[in-house]
Amino acid sequence: MQILKIEKNGEIICPYVEDASNFFRRFMGLMYRKSIPSDHGLLLTPCNEIHTFGMRFDIDTVTLSKDDEVLFIDRAVKPRKVRKKVKNGYKVLELNSGIADEIGIELGDKLVFSPFDKK
Repeated sequence: MQILKIEKNGEIICPYVEDASNFFRRFMGLMYRKSIPSDHGLLLTPCNEIHTFGMRFDIDTVTLSKDDEVLFIDRAVKPRKVRKKVKNGYKVLELNSGIADEIGIELGDKLVFSPFDKK
């Protein structure tokens, strides 16, 4: 599994993001996990619609374009919900509830995903 980091304006805003770019990782997502650390996320690619069946905690979802522009933020999504498709959405970043605001993600932001450097 590849781990990514997210930068915004040259600053790391989330250091540990699981890359869910294969079918199995996308399918499993965060289902059945009890939690994730507050500085972690999951990036589903390709994806423009999610559900939270099998989830045990609330999440923020951030829908991104192919160019990693933030198109939609859905805050505090409860378990057992289906979220709407987002036009031009290509990726969905899942974070703990409240983290999108805490790290300053806003509509129109351009996020940069790069491999996590263990140094």
